[in-house]
Amino acid sequence: MAELWTEKFSPKNLEEFIGNTDIVQKSLLWSKEWNKNKLQKPLLFFGQTGAGKTALAYLLAKINGWSVFELNASDFRNKDVIERVVSASAMNASFSGEKRLILLDEIDGLNSYDRGAVGAINKIMKETQNPVILTANEVYGNKKLVPLRSTTTFMQFKKINYLSMAKRLKEICKNEEIEFEEDSIELLSKNSAGDMRSALTDLQNICYNKKVSKKDVESLGYREKQEDVFKVLRKIFTAENFSDARKARVSADVDSDFLMKWIEENIPRHFKSVNEISDAFDELSKADIFKGRIRKRQHYGFLRYSSELMTVGVSLAKEKPDKSFVMYQFPKVLSKLSKTVSTRETKKSIASKMNKEVHASSKAIFSKDMPFIRQSFSNKDFAVDFSARFDLNEKEIAFLLNTKPETKKVASIFESAQIKKKSLFAGRKPLEPVTESLLKDIQKEEKKTEPEKEKQSSLGHYFS
Repeated sequence: MAELWTEKFSPKNLEEFIGNTDIVQKSLLWSKEWNKNKLQKPLLFFGQTGAGKTALAYLLAKINGWSVFELNASDFRNKDVIERVVSASAMNASFSGEKRLILLDEIDGLNSYDRGAVGAINKIMKETQNPVILTANEVYGNKKLVPLRSTTTFMQFKKINYLSMAKRLKEICKNEEIEFEEDSIELLSKNSAGDMRSALTDLQNICYNKKVSKKDVESLGYREKQEDVFKVLRKIFTAENFSDARKARVSADVDSDFLMKWIEENIPRHFKSVNEISDAFDELSKADIFKGRIRKRQHYGFLRYSSELMTVGVSLAKEKPDKSFVMYQFPKVLSKLSKTVSTRETKKSIASKMNKEVHASSKAIFSKDMPFIRQSFSNKDFAVDFSARFDLNEKEIAFLLNTKPETKKVASIFESAQIKKKSLFAGRKPLEPVTESLLKDIQKEEKKTEPEKEKQSSLGHYFS
């Protein structure tokens, strides 16, 4: 089974830990005091996602020879569980007699139904005989965590400098014998926005062929909290019951349509059997039907059905949970759309210049006229005349020629069109339309019979 790089390259020593050096030094002093049997206030690491909060906790345990007792927010079911499980670990030493680090991860993930949980944790913080570290992303805006402010020492993790991150990623690439372009790793580090975990996840996903180029990094497209998406996907696909799958959906910090595309892309990657894949896509198609009804009827009450079907329904389509590593992929449809943004904008620009003059919608121009126009642009006289009449720029001319704006052919047509455009304006009144001759041609076309008219595009006179 492939190993997650976030685990494989978790810092094994202080040299491998990057960023937040002041917190590292303070935490080391804190751990030394514990080793002298001097009780210290628990630490609460909070701040930037992927900055190493949990990694530092494990590193401190390794340096000091402590065992680790970890609980996640999802394990904090109620007051009784915390008092029975956490309290026992906090008050007693490990079997070896050494101290035990109590790690309460993602403490800000406590939900409203976890009544009494914070109070129970706060009581343990005051009485613990073992070092305790809590982690959270946000503390000041979370009212549930107010009681912990007096019993813990807050330490805020900041974003990791992208240059430090790039240096570490290059070391990892060399260790894994991966070829890379220098600027590709720096771009990846910048795009991670200080999140080392996201950077490692992205790097692992694009280096499958043992090479990393700048193009590979750019192919990731826009990242709307992509690390969160990876985590949510894994929770959805590996959930063992309805409740866990629903929690994964609720915790998703991404748009519903965006998450649906991620699920659609990765169903064949996670599910193995034909029946699982078929059932999963069946649930997803039902979710899509409800999304269509929402758009058509503007009834957003259907959102609860589409959300449950695309997450819980897909999750329960599996025969049994499979928690092996899966390399989830960015939705291809989004990648294609992001790559064709410029092309689509150019098409819209050309259509907007044409539709008022030829009395046709942009949709009609796209479907009926554009193929003929592009074909006819092989004729330079036509290209010059058309470019002049609709005031096309180099980018638009290049699109119709299926080439780049920098080519000599585009420059030649553009220059000739500018000259011809001046002749079109010559002798005309200020308010007289440049395309008056074109309007006369359209009037002639209206005299034709309806069947004949349907056979031609809105620019039929250009192609006669």
